[in-house]
Amino acid sequence: MTYSFDPYGRSRPRSQPAAGMGVVSMADFQQLQQIAEEISLRLDKALAENKHLQGEVDRLAKEVRQKTQELEIKDEVLHTQSEHQKRIETELVFVKAALEDERTKAAQGAEEASWQERYVRLQAELENLRRRLEQRAATETADNRRRILADMLPLADHLDLALQHQPAKEDVQVANFIGNIDVTRRAFLETLRRYGVERVDPLNEQFDPSRHEAIGQMATPDVPADHVAQVVQAGYAEGDRLLRPARVLVSTGATQ
Repeated sequence: MTYSFDPYGRSRPRSQPAAGMGVVSMADFQQLQQIAEEISLRLDKALAENKHLQGEVDRLAKEVRQKTQELEIKDEVLHTQSEHQKRIETELVFVKAALEDERTKAAQGAEEASWQERYVRLQAELENLRRRLEQRAATETADNRRRILADMLPLADHLDLALQHQPAKEDVQVANFIGNIDVTRRAFLETLRRYGVERVDPLNEQFDPSRHEAIGQMATPDVPADHVAQVVQAGYAEGDRLLRPARVLVSTGATQ
């Protein structure tokens, strides 16, 4: 055992390293410190990514709520305007009928037979006018409804892109964020379905130019030629009427 001396000159034993244990060098300490700094940087980066994803989820969820409310309000406004327009046009028809009736009554004494004929013709004209007004109101309401629904579709595209570009690494918090985005997307698609809008996703189906928009071709041995090999952007339809065609890549079959 070796000895050293304290400030008062007294000897004290100097500790020796335990058997089997090496002395930690400055290089080892610096390496451990560098590893700790790298771990801290990775943790900060992961937290920043998680915070960004949470912000995107909140923003998309807010957009879904706003768009859903706008859709409901606009649909109600269109319905109210249509009913109001029909009432006004009906009143105008009755006013016109009353005027014609007054004119007919003025000449009733001398031309009874002619008056009856004019009355029958007027009744027929009024009925035709009523039918045209109802048809025009229904057409305008349907067109306005489709325009509103078409304005909602980009939000569904944003949710699809968010799911397509999710991070590859496995992390519980990231997985939860992605799950929230998927739940938001499903809720929005369900809202569209309540208004009669269905998603058009024709993967592996025969290419139909009336419902699909081809933006390119690709060789795929697993998909027959002239079939949809990849859906770049889903389409949407309201009943038999297409709101937006699906944008697709068409298969050319296996390469020769």
